[in-house]
Amino acid sequence: MVVEMEREIIKYRGLLNDREPEKRLDNLRSVLEEEKAEQLPRKQMDYYINNHIHTTFSFSYYTPTMSIWMAFRSGLQTAGIMDHDTISGAREFMMAGEIAGVPTTKGVECRADFSKTLLEGRRINNPDQRSVAYIVIHGVSDNQIDRINSFFAPYREERNKRNLLMVQRLNEILEPVSLSLDFDLDVLPLSYALQGGTITERHILFALARKIMAKFSKGREVIEFLQHKLKMEISKKN
Repeated sequence: MVVEMEREIIKYRGLLNDREPEKRLDNLRSVLEEEKAEQLPRKQMDYYINNHIHTTFSFSYYTPTMSIWMAFRSGLQTAGIMDHDTISGAREFMMAGEIAGVPTTKGVECRADFSKTLLEGRRINNPDQRSVAYIVIHGVSDNQIDRINSFFAPYREERNKRNLLMVQRLNEILEPVSLSLDFDLDVLPLSYALQGGTITERHILFALARKIMAKFSKGREVIEFLQHKLKMEISKKN
């Protein structure tokens, strides 16, 4: 079943990850009809749900449509979109759910600073930062999507200011090894920011990884570059 699922992902990801949402939804209809005609078995997972699904509107390989198809093929009873600092993918997620017959929920996730509270200095639910917690808003109703998105718009703007500073700092580190990142050319196209999505630090790291792989390919050459040129300690588990 796992191997079959992997084959289907390879077969359909181009269709369901199309850059145009209308095409993605149309392609989903076609894919489901094709699977129905081929009588492909759908995995059944009674009582299993996932209401915390990240999509391409924050950082993920899957568009909202692709995410719903994955939920459908996995047999989830309910699927919920949960992107960082944006809910722009919610309507597509809902429509894809209706097409596939998968009940959906809508939400948004953000980080909150607890440094001036009794939780200051503690690890709350963020493994990388003390005094910072991930906060989620679940069950956003259809008529509140625009309101929620407007509320988070200033946070996305501030996040991009930080993103630009991170790219600037990275370029200072990369200058001696003749590598650099252009935010508009290398990072922005990897995101759905122009459709209301969020640019995360993961987009920056993804862009950097592509630059490194373009120069050194994969494997030992990359490891040696990271260790000896960038002076990074490589974890054994990686």
